[in-house]
Amino acid sequence: MLIRRILAQIVDFVLGILTIFLIFVGGIPLIGRVINNDFVAVLIAICLMCVMYFALQYPFMQNQQTIGKAFFQLQIVSTDKYRKNVPVAVIFQREILCKLASCFFICLPLLFGKEGGHEASTHTKLRIGKGENSWKK
Repeated sequence: MLIRRILAQIVDFVLGILTIFLIFVGGIPLIGRVINNDFVAVLIAICLMCVMYFALQYPFMQNQQTIGKAFFQLQIVSTDKYRKNVPVAVIFQREILCKLASCFFICLPLLFGKEGGHEASTHTKLRIGKGENSWKK
């Protein structure tokens, strides 16, 4: 399961890098033709990058996954007894805010088989597949 988690994170990371590349290589020159202020052009490009990444991930987030997790048949599930499904906002917090902000410190416990900080803060964990009997820790 740990290898799947790492590979899923790599797929999501590569998707993020590809989004950054496309916006900064293709988007900034196009925006720069319309807007003469470089700071504003870069700010718009960063906003477009975030919107593009979220738009690509959103259909998967509705199924409690990301593109990487869907590829490796992992699903984000709630550990909160009062919440059955994980809302998109919680998945966004888990994937973007928690992991990307400080991945090494938050994800480091996963290497030792413990709950990661991103899982503890959002009351979620991963399971393999979509069946009820496919829980993995």
